[in-house]
This record gives sequence, C-alpha cells and structure tokens, in this order.
Amino acid sequence: MPLAGEDRVKLQSLQEWIALDLTALEAEVDRLLQSDDPMVQEICDHLAKGKGKRFRPTLLMLTAKHGSQSEPDAVFVAACIEIVHLATLVHDDFIDSAETRRGNATVNVKWGPAAALIMGDWLYSKVFALLCARGLFDAMRIVGMTTHQMSVAEMMQLEFHRKLDLSEEDYLTVIQRKTGSLIEASCELGARLHPDLQAHAPAFAEYGRKVGLAFQITDDILDYRGEDQRLGKPVGGDWREGRITLPFIAARRNAPRQEQLELERAVQLADDPADLWSDVHAFVQKHRGVEFAYERAHHYVELARQAISGVPVNPQQQILSTAAEYVLGRLH
Repeated sequence: MPLAGEDRVKLQSLQEWIALDLTALEAEVDRLLQSDDPMVQEICDHLAKGKGKRFRPTLLMLTAKHGSQSEPDAVFVAACIEIVHLATLVHDDFIDSAETRRGNATVNVKWGPAAALIMGDWLYSKVFALLCARGLFDAMRIVGMTTHQMSVAEMMQLEFHRKLDLSEEDYLTVIQRKTGSLIEASCELGARLHPDLQAHAPAFAEYGRKVGLAFQITDDILDYRGEDQRLGKPVGGDWREGRITLPFIAARRNAPRQEQLELERAVQLADDPADLWSDVHAFVQKHRGVEFAYERAHHYVELARQAISGVPVNPQQQILSTAAEYVLGRLH
C-alpha cells in the first residue's frame, strides 16, 4: 500500500487501511472501560474525552490485519494495549503533578492524587483481568513483562531526576523501557495474531523497539520545538519536571566546558531550576541538541525499517515501513 508525498507521514492515511478495525476498537475501548463503581465510571468517562491518536493499537492492528477485517482477538488486544497506555498517562500525571492532558484537566487535578494513583492501578489490573478471562495467556505474558519494564523505567527516572550529566546510554535505557516497550509489545502481539506472521514475531518486536525509541526522541524534540496546543500539554515540561532528555544531553556534550559549568552552577543556585527553562532552551538551541536528536531519531527509524525488510508478507512489510516514517513526520 504505497503512500506518496505528504501522506507518507500522516497517521490518518495509515489508518484508512484499518478503518473498520478502528471503529471496532473505539467500541471495544468504551465497552472495556465500564465499571459498577460510580466514581470509577465518572473518571473513565472523563478520560474518554481526551482521545489520543491510537498509535499503539494502530500498529498492532496494521500488523495483525488479514482479510477485510481483523479477528476479534486482535481488536480486543489492541483495546487492552490502549488502556495500558492510558494507565501510564494517568500515573505520569500523578507523578508530575500535571494539570492538563490532551487539553483536559488531569485526574489528579479533578479528583485528587489518591484517585489518580488508584485509577492508574485500576486500569492496569483491568487489562490483566480481561486478558486472563479471555484465555489470552501469551498476550498476558507479553503485557506483564512490558508493564514491569515501564515500572522500572519510572523508578530510573526518579534516580536520574535533574541529573545534568546523564549519559545517552542511560537515557536510551529509560525510554526503551518506558515508551519503546509498549510499542514493541504492540507490534509483537500483532504478528502473533496474524497466521502468516507468527514466525516473524521477533522481527516485528525489533521493529517496534526501534520505532519506540524514535517516537520518544521525537516527543522530546517537540518539548523544545513544539507548541502547547499541539502537544496537549505545556512545552518545556520535561525540564520543569526534572527529566533530562536527548536534546539537552547532546547540547551539553557539544558545549565548551566553561558553559557546562556555568549552567550547572545556575541550576545549583536557583531556588527552582524549573525557572531556568528559557536559558536551557537557548542553551540547547545554541549547541544544536535538537539537530542531534533528530539525527538519532532518523537512525532508529531506518533500523526499524531494516528489521522487517526481510519479511516476505505484504502489505505489512510495506505499510509498516511507511508507519515508521510517520514518527519523523510528527516534527513537521
């Protein structure tokens, strides 16, 4: 399914191939986010207002699709993946004391931090209960390993909070576990749910791993280059919340030692380092941190495409190669 011109980086163009599946996905997510508890249901209804782009379930269903419409299990597992992603956002907002997400008030603002913590746990546990009840134990194993990796990554982020000399290697470890692992799981699960791709599941897992790295790096670039409305949250949020990302890591590495020391001293003396965002933004721009990060994102997109280049099944090989390009297109 070739896509030409600007359409090569538009998610909507990729999703046209699975339009029926996406319609089924929305109904499935709504069905699964039901609770007998009034407060839980109220929060679920609120979360449903901030609909995301469904990137992870899109990758799963693009991979799993065969015939005119995907199997019910593929749509079901894709809905579970989206709910896991939703749980990570609720917990992220709790950890960061964030006020908005996707243009709406966060759960911790509207109902309090305790409710946000419990709601994230409810979403995670709901997914495991659903997968178990359906007998999808292989999917439960993969999702279980993935959520464990994401939890470890959250702990690592606490360890690396405002660590100005964070290495690129440690940064990549964190984003692979926190972001890349769920995208990797989506692609692997999609392959396992396709009768002709099961033997190629490791290749699709590797594809998802590299796409996940590129996806998070572009997110981190957008935090320096984007706009509040486009991101659905304030720009500069990573720095304000103490997260050191690749644009800063690269800029600091490129900067003369004296400028490194001056910035470190400014952070040490500041009452609140978050107030230094404008200086940090200028520092990253001056020392070409964004440019380096973009090159790294492009590198991982190419590795993702190579990972499935030998898969003899189309249109998956072709359309997922294009899906990798979409990640870079988010920056334009």
